[in-house]
Amino acid sequence: MRYIYQILVLIIVILLWHFLSSDLVASPAQTIEAFRLIIANNSLPIGIIDSLYRYVLGLIFGVGFGILIGFIFGFNPKFAKAFDPLFNLLRPISPIAWVPMILIIFGIGDLPTIFIIAYSVFFPMVLLSTKAIRDVPNELIIVAKNFGASRWQILKSVIFPSSFLSLISSLRLAAALAWINLVVGEMLGAQTGLGYIIIDSRNQLRIDILIATIITIGVIGMAINAIFGYIEKVVSRKYGYDRN
Repeated sequence: MRYIYQILVLIIVILLWHFLSSDLVASPAQTIEAFRLIIANNSLPIGIIDSLYRYVLGLIFGVGFGILIGFIFGFNPKFAKAFDPLFNLLRPISPIAWVPMILIIFGIGDLPTIFIIAYSVFFPMVLLSTKAIRDVPNELIIVAKNFGASRWQILKSVIFPSSFLSLISSLRLAAALAWINLVVGEMLGAQTGLGYIIIDSRNQLRIDILIATIITIGVIGMAINAIFGYIEKVVSRKYGYDRN
């Protein structure tokens, strides 16, 4: 029954879109034709591949360094405290604010977009992974120490398994943030990709292609969220946290 309501909502939205379309807003039929065009000339498939390439690299760098720093901060609260002013200064700054400087340093291409993605993911992952480490019950660490476990053994066998589910949940948030900032980064500095197609179609006044690209971005975003949601669910079941 739930899917029937969802389909009805989509039908209503498409009908509203059809009746509200004009010379400025492409109709559903025109958008479908635009899909056929950009698929036939390979601009959409190539754009998706280029975007996913930047997305994966930016996500890996942002998440990797974020978790690494988060683990260091989680183990060393005094060390983390020393970096509080710097992180509190940089964290509220939008990645877009760095674009002029990034373009000067890296030039036009993949690197500015990858940097923007990594930057947008880095700070949330630091905070969430630090919290995941600090939320590990202290009793588990004390018991491991009493059994003569080394610092590395405590990390590998106690802290990491205990914080793993929280890290997976954080990864789902990071994946969504990375995809949002990927499109923004490509709109500002890339010469290929979905964000570039949006800017190019705007410059050519091809609103049908613009809407088709926006829909593509939304569909891929839904797929990414579903993939990481599935991973989170599998991990939850494996470790006995899923009550459903």
